[in-house]
Amino acid sequence: MSNEVFIRRRAMIAEKLKDDSVLFMFAGQPVQRTEDQDYHFAPNRNFYYMTGLEEATIVLMISKVGGKVTNTLFVPRPDPYQEKYFGKMKDADAYQSLAGVDEAYYLDKMDWTVERFISRNPVNDLYMDFTKRNVDYTVSIENAYCRRLVDSFPYLRVRNIRREIANMRRFKDATEIANMRKAIEITGKGIEAILKNLKEGVWEYQLQAHFEFALKYYGAMGNAFYPIIAGGKNSVFLHYEDNNQQLHNGDLLLLDLGAEYNYYAADISRTFPVGGRFSERQAYYYQAVLDAQNAVIEFLKPGVPVDETVDVVNEVLADYALRDGLIKEKSEIVKYFSHGVSHYIGLDTHDVGDRNLLQPGMVVSMEPGIYIPEEGIGIRIEDDALITETGCEVLSAGLVPKTIEEIEKFLAEA
Repeated sequence: MSNEVFIRRRAMIAEKLKDDSVLFMFAGQPVQRTEDQDYHFAPNRNFYYMTGLEEATIVLMISKVGGKVTNTLFVPRPDPYQEKYFGKMKDADAYQSLAGVDEAYYLDKMDWTVERFISRNPVNDLYMDFTKRNVDYTVSIENAYCRRLVDSFPYLRVRNIRREIANMRRFKDATEIANMRKAIEITGKGIEAILKNLKEGVWEYQLQAHFEFALKYYGAMGNAFYPIIAGGKNSVFLHYEDNNQQLHNGDLLLLDLGAEYNYYAADISRTFPVGGRFSERQAYYYQAVLDAQNAVIEFLKPGVPVDETVDVVNEVLADYALRDGLIKEKSEIVKYFSHGVSHYIGLDTHDVGDRNLLQPGMVVSMEPGIYIPEEGIGIRIEDDALITETGCEVLSAGLVPKTIEEIEKFLAEA
């Protein structure tokens, strides 16, 4: 992406800061995997959203004093020893140009620079990008640095900027949508690779290997999330991830997976018959889920509440289940469909932001499903949709076969 995108985003977030304030955002630190190796590093998504930078340990500071906004980076100093192992490192000037910030200093100057700035300016408010799953989770960089600053400058009022950034992230620009289209396209290649190797006796992990090979071959960074490849009785578990069972004719194979491209996610679900043809009962409920998704596609448009997609799906599925005798009252459908239908998609698979009325530029999932444990029937169909001025565009339309006829024809030819 051009740095103009990140300059514009930082300007937007600076407008939300109180005057005489400072904001810190952190790329994050590598996580140790073994004695001599770290896990592959991925930057904090909000930091990446504001800078476009992917390297670890970098810190962004946005100050707003007397109405003047200054963007500053603190970056690792080039180390000739590290360069021998990992390649050439950027210097401060290169980072400054790359991100389009006003200033860039090395991290070993950060404490002195920050303390001098706060001491010499009427800074009253300290913004951080706080996130925490639970109270006993490991202390974050943001928490620790905030504590250090407040200990030194106890008059600072601490504020969280996370919600403002999250709500900005709901709206995707043209470059973000292009990245998501590419992630979806590659996901389709991966699903095709699975279908071409779907047969009696294949193992779930073998299908996962075919999928992940296709992702890397076509240029994805990898999985946007750990793939769900669930056959037979495993298809009824919403987040099954073992992927270690053998598939047999008569089973359904439920896939929930997605590629990650330039940090943007795809999130696609499909369900296929292992033997190439649906049984009569499998086909009945597959059509129920497909009709439910089509109803959601018609429903999605600006101004509708994102969470009402559940009501749309419940209505369709309940009608099918009542006709079949699976339930006696519409309210009982929650026994067989108990999850949400639509969530935002973007830099995170389950992307952030307030869940309220849909607006143009948002990208959401559509994932109705039905799960009948006593029969080993689990069906989910999920696509990704861009909200437009008049409705929605299904970004994953035509990705892989989706109707019963298309699926059975494809599998027969494969």
